[in-house]
Amino acid sequence: MEPDVISRALEALRRYSLCDHCLGRLFARLGYGMENEERGRSLKNVIFLHLHSRAAQEDTLPDIEKLAESGHEPSLKYLRDVHGINVEVKSCYICRGEIFKNIDALVKTIIDKIREEGIEFKTYHVGTRIPKDVLMRELEVVTNVGSEWAESIKRELNRLIGKKLKDLLPDKVFERLNPDIEIIVDVCSGEVSLEIKPLYVYTRYRKIIRGVSQVQLRLNVITSLQKTINDNICCRLGAREAIVHASGREDTDVRMLGRGRPLVISFVNPRKRPNEDELREIMRLENEPFELSTTDVKIANRRLIEKLKKDATRHVKIYRALVLLSQAVTDEQIRSLEEYFHNRQIVQYTPRRIKRKPPKKRRVRMVYELKVIKLCDKLLELIIKCQGGLYVKELITGDEGRTSPSISDALGQDVRPLLLDVLDVLD
Repeated sequence: MEPDVISRALEALRRYSLCDHCLGRLFARLGYGMENEERGRSLKNVIFLHLHSRAAQEDTLPDIEKLAESGHEPSLKYLRDVHGINVEVKSCYICRGEIFKNIDALVKTIIDKIREEGIEFKTYHVGTRIPKDVLMRELEVVTNVGSEWAESIKRELNRLIGKKLKDLLPDKVFERLNPDIEIIVDVCSGEVSLEIKPLYVYTRYRKIIRGVSQVQLRLNVITSLQKTINDNICCRLGAREAIVHASGREDTDVRMLGRGRPLVISFVNPRKRPNEDELREIMRLENEPFELSTTDVKIANRRLIEKLKKDATRHVKIYRALVLLSQAVTDEQIRSLEEYFHNRQIVQYTPRRIKRKPPKKRRVRMVYELKVIKLCDKLLELIIKCQGGLYVKELITGDEGRTSPSISDALGQDVRPLLLDVLDVLD
């Protein structure tokens, strides 16, 4: 062992009474495969050997007494048996000797808490709450001793508790970044709390009737996707509530057909965490205005929500609109309309009907393809392939000049949308 390590450890003990854990933690990055308690005990033994070997040449008793005050048994025995000196052991300056002796009791409390709550989980992480005065005393010691090999008491406690839990939960996995549950331990009070991470599920939804919405924003809406999921699926997962995060949204009077709209559902505080095969059955809705795809079900994470929102305008969407004309149109006019809106850029300002966005917010979207089916002289069916985020109703009407060009402008007459459906969202 380098003399500098011995001298620093001895200097630390001269200034502070430190238990094996807290002394060893000052040199935590030295000695592979050792825990801090073993590291601290080894340092005290080496220091004692060093001091005892020099006892004939110099007075080393004051330093051995410091060792003894820290609870080092060989030093206590040596002073008592050889010199008749009885030294009173002092509590550790940093942890006061109370924290590390309670680890087994804390682990038992954790196991009892998990069983009591009846939570299903596959991965977990451990965090500790440590009094500020303990952290400040540790900072003082590290600063004054000047050890570049130290680690924090919080990290040591998390690791020690985690190791004991690993033995008691052999079928669970310790996970730092995205655990199913976060176990929070108050090392002083002994209280344990479990923070259950949301269960994120990716799927697609279809809205098969009009008059319903993603979320319950208006009183005149019959129901919402979020309410339907809360009423039907949350109980199956033991979740407190569900929050929906979709790739865009359709108006209340618009159906969402085809394969459905991509969606991530965040289930808050779920007691159950089924696998994807089990989820497919759980996500099935019967006799509801919404359908959830059981073939697209995947367990997701929070990052996918951000990606879903970000990609909403990149998706290509296909709409079907039934529109009423103020005047009859010819076949030539229809062909001209289809050609005009092939890869056409559309400039739109916030529609008059939307109050939640700034009134003059400008957006530019693309219409990739328009197919027109003439049902009768003044009734057309439009199949519109466009960029996500395009206001399709305003593409049809022009919204008093807020959308340009529009189908009304191109035909030179008023065009009114009667029914609108989303046929597909191509991600």
